[in-house]
Amino acid sequence: MLADAIIRPARSEDSEAIAALMREGVSEQVRQITILGSQYLARFIADELARNQNDDYVVCTVREQITGMCAWRQTDTVLHLNHLYLAPNVRGQGLGTALMLDGLSRIRRASQHTLSTDVFFDTPRARAWYRSLSMQSEKHVHWIQVPLPLSTSDGECRCTIAGLEEAAAHHVRYGFSHIALSTHVGNYQVGRLGSGLFRVAMVSILQDPAALQGLARFDAERQLICIGSAGDCAALSPDTNSLVAESERLVSSCSTVLKHLESSLAGRHIHQAIPVRL
Repeated sequence: MLADAIIRPARSEDSEAIAALMREGVSEQVRQITILGSQYLARFIADELARNQNDDYVVCTVREQITGMCAWRQTDTVLHLNHLYLAPNVRGQGLGTALMLDGLSRIRRASQHTLSTDVFFDTPRARAWYRSLSMQSEKHVHWIQVPLPLSTSDGECRCTIAGLEEAAAHHVRYGFSHIALSTHVGNYQVGRLGSGLFRVAMVSILQDPAALQGLARFDAERQLICIGSAGDCAALSPDTNSLVAESERLVSSCSTVLKHLESSLAGRHIHQAIPVRL
């Protein structure tokens, strides 16, 4: 399998195949609480590739068919594996190892010493594989779903929502968007997923009645997904929320993971179509 595989940067025309791999690689529950559930995911990926701004998308092909993909996000010191998915019929044959090795050897910058990734608990095989590369849990995350309070039309609105025009256009095109909500207590980046959910990566919003009332006034039909540490979520009353998913942030040094990957692929060969950087 590896002898027939080619790893190359993704192109816009790959977006449908990439989106299909991403959707197939997660559970229905995860699709519901992430952008992977959007029917317009391929359109978003194609636009991301055309802009060439955020993630570095890479695909693996076998006999010209896309059988794997990954996406890398970079900061000054951390290389983050944002996605890695393989077609079911090629799993366990070294393609995921080859994709990670490509990212660490070709995409990683000299200043990036840490590798990180996020993995859901309902993918035990993936969690075990990352841990076999000496990646350790940095944070245990709970995803909880909370109903919004009943919207009240009386009284002054004590929050502001910005970015509505851009978010509206984004939502029509992709099926998801972001708005910025502010109260006297805090500022929140609020995601909108489809027609049913808001999503916020701050459990503290649950202690801000003005923010919750603002979201209810904006769209009373939605519920709220909050993402926070297991410790922070444990302090919440279980009567008012439901745990819908668990994930963890795994980290390791790039050099340690690189050694494991090189050892795993020792003696094998895979083709890399490396782009010329202008």
